[in-house]
Amino acid sequence: MILNISNVINQSNAISHSDGLRLYDYVITNLKGKDFILSFGGINRVSTAFLNASIGKLFVDGYFSESFIDKTSTKEIILKKIESVISNAKNPDIYNQAVNDAQQFC
Repeated sequence: MILNISNVINQSNAISHSDGLRLYDYVITNLKGKDFILSFGGINRVSTAFLNASIGKLFVDGYFSESFIDKTSTKEIILKKIESVISNAKNPDIYNQAVNDAQQFC
């Protein structure tokens, strides 16, 4: 099954944390235990807040792998952000340290 993200969040920009959680909840409620592919077709912009709340959380909770992305329908810049979010999810200690270090300068 291919799930078009824009149909779940009802817009072409995947920006907010709450939209990311909406996608997460949709996957957990409707697709848990099923084979699915996420399509970013029709999505123009993506924020890391959205990706962390959806893709990152699904990955950490064990419901997602990199192979679940329809790479043919996803813009290259979005794929790069997804790779970064998954990398952070794989290495939370390094990510948390980077966030803590950055906060010292704010």
